[in-house]
Amino acid sequence: MRGSLEHLLLKKIYVNSLEGISSSLSVLTRQLGLSNEVIEPRLLSLLEKGSLEKDDSGCFKLSKLGRKQLTVVLTGGTFDLLHTGHIFTFQQSKLLGDLLVVVIATDKTVEKSKNHTPTNSQTERAQVVKHIREVDAVIVGDENDFINTVDLIKPDLIALGYDQKHDEKKLYSKLSSRGHEHVKIIRLKKHIPGKSTSRIVQDIINHNYRE
Repeated sequence: MRGSLEHLLLKKIYVNSLEGISSSLSVLTRQLGLSNEVIEPRLLSLLEKGSLEKDDSGCFKLSKLGRKQLTVVLTGGTFDLLHTGHIFTFQQSKLLGDLLVVVIATDKTVEKSKNHTPTNSQTERAQVVKHIREVDAVIVGDENDFINTVDLIKPDLIALGYDQKHDEKKLYSKLSSRGHEHVKIIRLKKHIPGKSTSRIVQDIINHNYRE
């Protein structure tokens, strides 16, 4: 099914559910730029196969079977001063599944973990990341508990950057205790040497000082 119109519809309906958009026939035709005559038979086929359900308003949503036909990857971070290292992370994460959902750390979370406010607000950072080709959806994270965001996205995989400070054993334990024991954690091994936000900031400071 991967690469087919039916698969594309499943992905779009999943993303719409995250973004609070009702997946009606008219919405889906507008989003995909295709006619009713092309999309409606595929939706009916997915209904017959049990991959989709209809809600009381006649909009489409994924059934449990339909959700199982997608592999959703979650990755997260601050993503302030976006650079090629971040892009590489998105590319590597997207290769792991069908959909990539990026979780943006809130301004308060960044301030707490890094002892400074981000250069760009959480809204600005989310807007920029949303325009990256490999990214299917962007969610601003929960300030109190990361697992609350996992509850919303229900990923199959969590991709951790090579330098992200997460204890994988503790994360597995927390996921399992909250009903996400099926989720796999992948530590991305590859990266672009020398590319980090802190390094870029230091280079800017050095450059301005010389000027």
